[in-house]
Amino acid sequence: MAILHALVARGTVVLHDFNIVSDNTSAISRRILVKLLAKADFRLCFSQDRCIFHILRADGLTFLCMANDTFGRRIPFAYLEDIQTIRDLGRYIYI
Repeated sequence: MAILHALVARGTVVLHDFNIVSDNTSAISRRILVKLLAKADFRLCFSQDRCIFHILRADGLTFLCMANDTFGRRIPFAYLEDIQTIRDLGRYIYI
């Protein structure tokens, strides 16, 4: 039970990608990004085999992570919100 993959993207351009497992999760994540070309902020999940892709879109950035299906939804979305908060703090520190 862990977060196995995470990325941050703007549109289809991946800004950062982290992967614990060595399978095709990066390729699947990039295919998901292509299908998410929406302008509105949202949260959603996609299921693939025994893993769930959790997606948070805010301020033009897409935060995505993949976790086991037994991990639930609360913890992965809290993780994505933490990444978003760190990004927002960085914006205010350097102004």
